[in-house]
Amino acid sequence: MNTSKGASDVLKRTSDFLRSGLVKEQPAWYKPVAYHPPKQAQHKIIRPEKFSKLKKLSVPSRSGNLYKTRLTPYDLKLDLLKPQNLKFLEDKIRNVFYQQHPWELADPKSLIENEHIIDNKNQNWSHMRQLTKKLDGESVVQRTLYLMQNEKLNLVQAYEKAKYEYYRLKIEEETEMNVTREEHEMFGAVYDKTIVEQGFDKETEVIKKWKVRALEETQVLEARLSNMSSDLGGEEDLQAPDEDTLFNDLEDAEIGEPTQ
Repeated sequence: MNTSKGASDVLKRTSDFLRSGLVKEQPAWYKPVAYHPPKQAQHKIIRPEKFSKLKKLSVPSRSGNLYKTRLTPYDLKLDLLKPQNLKFLEDKIRNVFYQQHPWELADPKSLIENEHIIDNKNQNWSHMRQLTKKLDGESVVQRTLYLMQNEKLNLVQAYEKAKYEYYRLKIEEETEMNVTREEHEMFGAVYDKTIVEQGFDKETEVIKKWKVRALEETQVLEARLSNMSSDLGGEEDLQAPDEDTLFNDLEDAEIGEPTQ
């Protein structure tokens, strides 16, 4: 039996295997696929926007006594049978916004935001702030589309207006959070360090350890260099330097701390 067939025939081939005893037990997916079989496309459809190119190719061209009656492999490179790429204006606005504001991608999301109850189409986007939705990049996208449809602004004008409305509301939220935090601290509330502050503390510990290790290795290196210089200058014909000269050299050769 030839098993190199299309994926649409997997149900029929599995039934043949069960009937012949090649497969002893039914797979877990067998009954669901049997009750809801996949739709099969018996013919390939050419997209309407490709008809113009197809008509140009279907015109017979006289070459001696021969006429062109079918498409050549070169003509099939026009992607006549490939599916169309879906393009949405919302995706373009999202890409621009998050390229300009990459830190907004670090804003945590809630699984409740993906519920069907909270739908962007059911929101009133005549204003940016929504009671049932968090202020984020999607608010800028929906507000931009509303301004384009209702206030007849072009894409750039609508996006800039929505973006600055987002800035204003974001500043208000941050100010309210800072004021609330100061009020809580005034009444005795204690806040733990943020993730960023904890990361700075760990980095500081590593830098301190590196500083001690760098000083030790520098001292060892200086000792090796001094031993090498003493071995090279230990000959009898070389005159030993004075004590004042050695003292001045030691003052000049202070070990500097490594830059962070």
